[in-house]
Amino acid sequence: MRGSKLLASAAAFLALAAPVWVIPKAAAKSVELKAVIFEDVKPLYTKTDAGYEGFGVDVLEQIRMQSGRRRVSYRVASSVKDGINAVITGKADIACGVAFTWGRSTQLSYSLPFGVGGTRLLTSSDTTIDGTPDSLKGQTVGVVRDTASAQVLKSVVPGATLKAFDTPAEALTAFNSGEVPMLGGGTLWLAANSSPETTALLPFRPYGRSGIGCIVGQNNGKLLSQANIAIGQMMQAYMDGDAGTREMVDRWIGPGSSVGLTRAGITSLYGLILSITAEISTVVVPGS
Repeated sequence: MRGSKLLASAAAFLALAAPVWVIPKAAAKSVELKAVIFEDVKPLYTKTDAGYEGFGVDVLEQIRMQSGRRRVSYRVASSVKDGINAVITGKADIACGVAFTWGRSTQLSYSLPFGVGGTRLLTSSDTTIDGTPDSLKGQTVGVVRDTASAQVLKSVVPGATLKAFDTPAEALTAFNSGEVPMLGGGTLWLAANSSPETTALLPFRPYGRSGIGCIVGQNNGKLLSQANIAIGQMMQAYMDGDAGTREMVDRWIGPGSSVGLTRAGITSLYGLILSITAEISTVVVPGS
């Protein structure tokens, strides 16, 4: 009897002492990849009846697959500041299509760039302005508040008056309605919303250039690595001539798109990015 009591007591003690296995937050994370976007920033994002489409959407899909998530959910930012803060505070996991700035890099981690943007002006095709700082003195330029392009223009064309709007859609509406005579921003966005017959992009060489990639929180190294792998593999596949990847990329920025980059140009860009940040695989032909 005494032995039975000892065994029972030991069993009770072991039950109390046994570790309670709690699933770590990292392992129990959502099956969603929570992305913050602007609702209408061609060629990255465009709202459709079915949801969203664009180059940024396709990049996020590559990252979703690489990270093992089941779906991507979208949080529409009310401003650039709101979108950046959503990633910093963890309300969103990631944002793609963000221009690099040194200031942002102190609070966020940037992925490999999947594009390069340059700050330029969208004006009417009959403008007499040539884009030089002198020609812009006294002119009003619409910009999106807190963007990298707004910072560049403030620095390089101090004689112009910058009129800031909270979102790209508001800025574009102001330009199309004539509220502002010209619009400053990233070349990809401006080119996607331009018309060869009625608008012009100035100057020929951008005022400044910056990489365009994805941002994640600085404590989210795993997602950053997954994003880098997904973007790197996408660029490598494009360089290798993969038909599906080329069709995906070309639809938004390649031949026939509103941006109209050549395949040779995209291939050169991706080769440059990979050559200084990752590994480029090439097929070696025996005897060559």
